Amino acid sequence: MDTGNLKAYQMLPMPVEVNPGYVRHTGLNTANRIAPRALLPLAMIGGSVSLAATRATGNSVLLWVDLYVPSDAAAGRYGGRCELVDADGRGVGPPLPLSLTVYDFALPVERHLQMVGNVQWARLAALYPASFGETITPSLINRHEARYAKTVLLLDQLMTLSEANRATLIVPGLRPTVKWPANEPPQIDWREFDSLIGPWMRGELFADHCPLGYWPLPAAPGLDRYDAASRLDYWSLAAAHFDQLDWLSRSPVALHQISGHTGNADARALVAEAAQILSRHPRVRVALPFDDQQVSAAKVETTGADSDRLLTAGASLISSVRPPAIGTDTSRRAHWLGTDLPRLVPYCGAGGDERDVRVWAWLAFLRRAELVLWDRPLPAGNTAAEPADPDAMVWFYPGEWFGVSGPVPTVQLKWLRRAAQDYEYLWLAKERGEVINALQMARLLTKPVEVLPGQEADPAYALMSGTTDQEAWDQAQELLARTLLSRTPGEPADQGRQNALDIQTLQWAQPQERPLLLPRSADWSVTGPRKNRFGAMSGNWLALSIGVDIYNASDTTPDKNVLSWAPPSPASGWEMRPQQAEIPRLQTYQVLPAALSAAFDLNAITPDSGKPIELDFRDGYHNKVSGVLAVRLPVAASDRRDGPLTLDGTLGDWTDADALQDGPLVLMMNRPNLQRQQLQFAPIRSRIYSGWGRENFYLAFALEGLWPGQRQAHNDVHYHSRRAWDEDLCEVLIQGVFRDNTLGPVLHLVCKPGGAVWVERKSGTAGANWGPIEGAAVRYATTTAPDGRWRGEAAIPWNLIGNEKTLPVLLRFNFCQNRRANCVSASWAGPVDFGREERFMGVLYLRTPPEVGLNQDDGGRLSISAR
Repeated sequence: MDTGNLKAYQMLPMPVEVNPGYVRHTGLNTANRIAPRALLPLAMIGGSVSLAATRATGNSVLLWVDLYVPSDAAAGRYGGRCELVDADGRGVGPPLPLSLTVYDFALPVERHLQMVGNVQWARLAALYPASFGETITPSLINRHEARYAKTVLLLDQLMTLSEANRATLIVPGLRPTVKWPANEPPQIDWREFDSLIGPWMRGELFADHCPLGYWPLPAAPGLDRYDAASRLDYWSLAAAHFDQLDWLSRSPVALHQISGHTGNADARALVAEAAQILSRHPRVRVALPFDDQQVSAAKVETTGADSDRLLTAGASLISSVRPPAIGTDTSRRAHWLGTDLPRLVPYCGAGGDERDVRVWAWLAFLRRAELVLWDRPLPAGNTAAEPADPDAMVWFYPGEWFGVSGPVPTVQLKWLRRAAQDYEYLWLAKERGEVINALQMARLLTKPVEVLPGQEADPAYALMSGTTDQEAWDQAQELLARTLLSRTPGEPADQGRQNALDIQTLQWAQPQERPLLLPRSADWSVTGPRKNRFGAMSGNWLALSIGVDIYNASDTTPDKNVLSWAPPSPASGWEMRPQQAEIPRLQTYQVLPAALSAAFDLNAITPDSGKPIELDFRDGYHNKVSGVLAVRLPVAASDRRDGPLTLDGTLGDWTDADALQDGPLVLMMNRPNLQRQQLQFAPIRSRIYSGWGRENFYLAFALEGLWPGQRQAHNDVHYHSRRAWDEDLCEVLIQGVFRDNTLGPVLHLVCKPGGAVWVERKSGTAGANWGPIEGAAVRYATTTAPDGRWRGEAAIPWNLIGNEKTLPVLLRFNFCQNRRANCVSASWAGPVDFGREERFMGVLYLRTPPEVGLNQDDGGRLSISAR
């Protein structure tokens, strides 16, 4: 191995601002608030790196090594090892064996997918004020004046570093000098602009001599303020100039990047302007912020050839656009993808980890997109100490932050390179006639979701998209490589190898195609005693209808599917009747709502009543169970209290008999757990108690895991990705169910360790909004301990829960804890996606113990059991 093909870096940790969106997307515990991001170059001599040259970052040193494989390297399997040696050359510990497979094909130097970073001038000026500050005029920057030497050098370094990692930077702030004489076409001076970007567009600055594959036609300053005719004159002249330089095929008019031309603009007017621009030059292209359906709906007349020169926005991972079936897309129009475009639902994780970056390349292949636009490739903060969004896709850090010159690359830039290489694998497969297999793998790794008209675009759908299983990614890469090797360009495929590869691809696809089940709702109703098999009235029954969303990523559309209950524990109180329900045909990419019923005997409440229950999905195509969903829908009794109750936060008046919960809560949904169909419990113990009296519902809790330092608190509640965050708190949801099965309002109570309580309520009608209750007479007391323990007690007046004259017989109930230490949230009933999810709750039965009895004032209104 030629050690000259190795480059080493030290991975330096950078502070990140953890948030619930990151936890929800990655499933990671974020107690550690740093992440390895910056790559500081290390000198490598003879294949060795001196660890003495690394910087102290704690108890360990993280290294990143790039290996550049020459295009003429012989195919085969290579071995090696990495050793740690002391000053005398003696090994310290066992060596780390290394293995590398070089396939018998080379990725093309030309980039068939443009990974484009959009650098805003304001960020350059903030990070590099000496080179891009207020004394630097962008339109005057050139390569022949010494005063711009530092500016040009830094731009060259950014461009070169991007290109070496198969990515492209654009700087829309770089523009020609434009004058607008009255009643005349604009006058454009391209000299400085051409001198600056020429080496990039021609590729002469880069080691592989590959020119930039994308640079939109520069918009004149304030172009959107001019009339339509003047704008057309400008675009016509700009297109002619770029065409003369042979750059026009890589330089569309990007209307989505111009001030005043956004996705919120009138679609018909913007599409009409695009059509006029196309008519002014036969080879210019226009990029629009609209998808194909929006362009068609604008009903602007264009010729077929002109229409093919539109570059429209491709459907994202969650969209209302129906993608064409695999192998049926015959259109010639290309698309672009924007990782920062407004979407139907928020999607975290564009730069969270390598899989989140790579998924955009596979989606681009699936959506027939030729570029992916990444916004803000420079850090949002102005110093290395400022915490960053862990999902932000940062390509570089200023070297000055680390005491070196020039920009410092990031781990995320290396992920971007890997994504671009993935696309080249897919492109080669298409060129060799294996497009169907490539598209199938792209579909199963990206798992897009199509939201149908009238269907709620639930943010939880984003948890279904992409693939969190690293093994699935590794196997797909290997299968794709073997697909390329099975067919030599210009020759027929070896049928035996092809058949074996098809079988292996099907084996890989099978677990990726299994439907995903997502719990959505739990509707409880009172049914009371019913006839047993002997004809006598017995039991005290509740009916449950659980709503489940079923997502299908497969191109098969199984019919006659069955959703059924797994047998519960005999002592749990559950009766699963009917045992199963038939589910209609599943459609590719779509989410199908389904429901299943069960019953519970309130006279049979035991500790097992809080254990998870399972649903099985059997698809009609394979006729076997292909999905299992475990949920926790606890049913517990809340007894009427007899005797004094002191609310002081010490829990001295509560006993084990009052406990609804004594153990871990269920973690809220996260993407890895949902895709594994795994129910996971919190690592800490929680105890929850309840009781009731004539005037109040009483609640107490004993929690662990408080933030050890100074506690942060707000007067209200802060939300991120619908979850409460950045302080320790617990959330309580309560909704009364009355004897006639009518529902009261939903009460949301937030309790904080410092003694603050936040109360809000909304009606049970669909679409109602939460409204804070001023002066709510909730009594709340709390105590905390230095070891992170937290105790709380609350008295909640019945008039906040429902009717003052008639109390409910049941309470739909949930309890959630949010921990500031790691942004992890967990709930009593679950998994849920957020604390105010009133559709999915457990049940509290308001029970009157026989020894207490009922006062005449109660009118027997609180018991539904036969005594």
